Amino acid sequence: MQVHRCRFVDYVPQSINAIEFAPSTAAYPYAAVGRANGDIEIWRTKGNLVHEKTIPGIANGSLETLTWAHQTQLTQDDLEIFDTPKERADAKARLAESAPRLFSAGLNAVIVEWDLAKLVPKTAVDSYGGAVWCMATNHAQTKLAVGTEDGHIRIFDITNDALVYKSCFNKINSRILSVAWSQDDRTIVTGSADGCVRIWDAATRVVAARMTLPKEGRDSTLVWSVIVLKSGTIVSGDSRGRVSFWDPVMHVIEQEFRALGADVLCLTADEAGHTVFASGVDPKITQIKLLPGNSVANAGGPGKKKANMRFKKWQLAGFRRYHTHDVRAIAVSSHLENNLIISGGTDTQVAYCQAGPFPNENPHRQPCFPPLNSVISVASEAKLILQRQGNTLKLWALGKAEPASRLLADQMESGQELQVFQRQRDLLRMDLTTKTNLLCSAISPSGSLIAASDAEGPKLFSVSYADDSRSTVRVRRIHEFPPPGYVPDISECQGAVQMRFTADETKLVIATVEGFVSIVDISGWKSKQFATIRRHCGHRTTEGEVETDAGSSDVPTHPGQARRQTAVAVGTRTIISMAVSIDGEYVATSDSTGSIVVSQISGEQQVAVPQLGEGERSEWPTALSFDEQARLVIPTSLNHLYVFDVAENAFTEWSKTHSVADMPHTYNMMSDCVGGVATNPEEPDCVYAYSASHITRIDFTLPPGPKRAVLNVHKRKQIEHAIIAKVVEEKEEADRRSEKQAKRKRRQSMGAQINGGHHAVMDVDDDDNDDEEEEDDESLPSIGEKASLVAAANGRNEPDADEPYKGKDWESTVIARLREAGINAESPHNFRMTQRYQNLMHASFIDKNTMVVIERPWIDVAATLPSAYHRHKYGA
Repeated sequence: MQVHRCRFVDYVPQSINAIEFAPSTAAYPYAAVGRANGDIEIWRTKGNLVHEKTIPGIANGSLETLTWAHQTQLTQDDLEIFDTPKERADAKARLAESAPRLFSAGLNAVIVEWDLAKLVPKTAVDSYGGAVWCMATNHAQTKLAVGTEDGHIRIFDITNDALVYKSCFNKINSRILSVAWSQDDRTIVTGSADGCVRIWDAATRVVAARMTLPKEGRDSTLVWSVIVLKSGTIVSGDSRGRVSFWDPVMHVIEQEFRALGADVLCLTADEAGHTVFASGVDPKITQIKLLPGNSVANAGGPGKKKANMRFKKWQLAGFRRYHTHDVRAIAVSSHLENNLIISGGTDTQVAYCQAGPFPNENPHRQPCFPPLNSVISVASEAKLILQRQGNTLKLWALGKAEPASRLLADQMESGQELQVFQRQRDLLRMDLTTKTNLLCSAISPSGSLIAASDAEGPKLFSVSYADDSRSTVRVRRIHEFPPPGYVPDISECQGAVQMRFTADETKLVIATVEGFVSIVDISGWKSKQFATIRRHCGHRTTEGEVETDAGSSDVPTHPGQARRQTAVAVGTRTIISMAVSIDGEYVATSDSTGSIVVSQISGEQQVAVPQLGEGERSEWPTALSFDEQARLVIPTSLNHLYVFDVAENAFTEWSKTHSVADMPHTYNMMSDCVGGVATNPEEPDCVYAYSASHITRIDFTLPPGPKRAVLNVHKRKQIEHAIIAKVVEEKEEADRRSEKQAKRKRRQSMGAQINGGHHAVMDVDDDDNDDEEEEDDESLPSIGEKASLVAAANGRNEPDADEPYKGKDWESTVIARLREAGINAESPHNFRMTQRYQNLMHASFIDKNTMVVIERPWIDVAATLPSAYHRHKYGA
């Protein structure tokens, strides 16, 4: 097989500025990761950390802070509206079942609430004070405190899905860098650029106390982060690298630690408030725990219940370096079943681990690019690669290698490089004028058409070349696209989240932010003739949506099947994956609720794939792909694999026979989930599942194999060579011993014959000279004693040292030792894995036995980053 190993894609990830977990009252444990360009990634934290979707930021925007809100209690106004206990209970239940709300703000002075389903701003208001540096929701989830550039704290009312400016606190002569609410929501704590930590009365909006941190040098100390623990203790992190614990009553420092070598940019604490994590410019994560201190003896009399009391003190418990550059955000999950600590910063990587065993647990690092909804598209016929980033599209042409002769190809080893006679070429860069960053993009197999979409709607471009050498590329936008009817006229949002061309380039399948899957005829694109053939609505399953879709008459519309869905499921539902069959007959789509629908492109048939896993939302599909036989391959968030036969409307016999419990342990325990599946036309029964760290070949004609099998083909070879070499060495040693033993036995046999002959002659002499023989017998051992000594010297009376090797089956020995090492040589090797390619962005076949693999090496990403914090290192 020939592999195009591409490392020229210059995707530059954005730094992480904010990380926030959804409140523990929310039904789904989400984490939001905010990037510097305004993009917000939504990650699921149940099971593996899985990227679900990306909310595109405003073009050329910024993001400095994030916060969630999930109101579960009724306000005073609500209590006046709902009179009876039943009405109040129903209202509280509706609040609890609602989806959490997500807010963001940055240097553009706008506070935005995002629609988690449609991926567009739901509400946007001015901050009324310039750039927003910090933001926090109170514990009742009814108010939003915002710290701005002009030194004011502003309060926004967020009850009943509102975002309304309410009040403004007194001004200070410095920007507010951090803000936090007390546990009872009566006070607000802020940190500012003048080196002060202030406690504000939330009712009177004035400063109740001010604590000043000392300077180091001429510049004021910057208080980058503040949090309030459950006990009321205030914790601050500042530009001196110190973490300070403040008494909330006396307003003095109880304890202070030099946690970092430079600025402390972020703080977080666990739900109980007994563990604090700090990080910043010095990219180590420091853990500070509340531990029992020394014993204090009380001279108690008989009336004292305790004669010995212990007090608790904060102590440095450990640290780890999970990042190479500044850590700007850190968060600990409040969900007890998912007690994760997640961090990120300038090095663009999301690192996470269990908070309990910290710092003894190694982190899992997610790739610096979106692992799902790939930013890479490949034109298989034209050998072109399309990359999407922000609002920019880039196009490359693959290089060409000298074809190897058949004889040479048979002699080449795996991984051997071919001679390249034409290198890759950068053909095109398009900077699109859009209001938001791009949601998706696609290129047709021939490379003649490029489709891209932002939140406003999809766009189509024609690509032409001046000659066969592609030295000149012309790109024109086709303004007649999209045609009417690809979304209903009453639709408020027209953006597309997924787009795919059919293999014959006659149709373009568009999945919109509202859950429509539209089939658009593009066969007449040269004459600018487009038409919407039909709309599938299999993901729109609420009663209201089904009723509305059934009444559409502009284009043939096929409503989904109505079923009960929770408000949080509807409020976060987005189509996240799409695949089109090779014959162009079916399109499969999956959404963030875990639903998978297979729709007929040329007909009205819609098939809902049965639920994956055992419980509701227990696992989700992370990718979709049709194999060469039009079977749908579904990898999941728990690294399981399902194969669904669309024609039979059932899972295949392979999936039924081999349950998820039969999957190899190594494959199941990979920290990153499968992000795509590639198919080779030469191997109709095989697929290649890939993630950022591996490519695994899976043969559906074979069982998964032993549970503890070694999957990595390179590691298997190393183990096989080591075991075979060891057994060969043992066999050679056994042969040498056997040869020595045979020689020894021959010498003993010859010695016995010689000694026996000498003994017969002496017997004759004894008859003639009896006295002489008696004298000799007294001074020398007898012949019989000598024979016994020789036998003893030769080990004849000892166990045979070569006995274990006699008649040994060396082939069986090799097979047994390989089986102990996790390699079953007697059964075919399925789930063949290679980890040669790292930071894998995309893998697909562009021809028979020709694969293109696109990597983004971390060393190349690190070269684009600013300088990291310099640590002095001593010693040789």
